[in-house]
Amino acid sequence: MLFEINWDLYRADQSELTCRIRALKCVLGTRWVAPMGAEQRELQCLKLRVTELCALRAFARGKLHRSRAPAGAAADWDAVTYHRRITERLAASYAVRLEKSA
Repeated sequence: MLFEINWDLYRADQSELTCRIRALKCVLGTRWVAPMGAEQRELQCLKLRVTELCALRAFARGKLHRSRAPAGAAADWDAVTYHRRITERLAASYAVRLEKSA
C-alpha cells in the first residue's frame, strides 16, 4: 500500500491529542477528590492513539516506531505486521493519495 500523508491534518491531530493529554495529566497530577478511573482510561486511550500516529508516520517513512512487543502482546508479535495493520487502518484518514501495490 503506497500513500502520501496529509501532513497538515496529521500534525493538527497530533497537536490536539497532545494538548488533551497535557490537560488530563494536569488533572490527574493534583490531589484526587473524586474517583479518576474515567480520566485514567481516557489518558490511556489518548496515549495509544498518539503511539499509533507515530507508528503511521514512521512506517510511511520506511521505519518502525516500535521494535519491541508492547506489554501483554502475544508471543508471535511482529513489528512489521503491527505497523502495517495500523497503517492500513489509519492511512485512509490521512492519505492524500492511496494506491494498492501488488
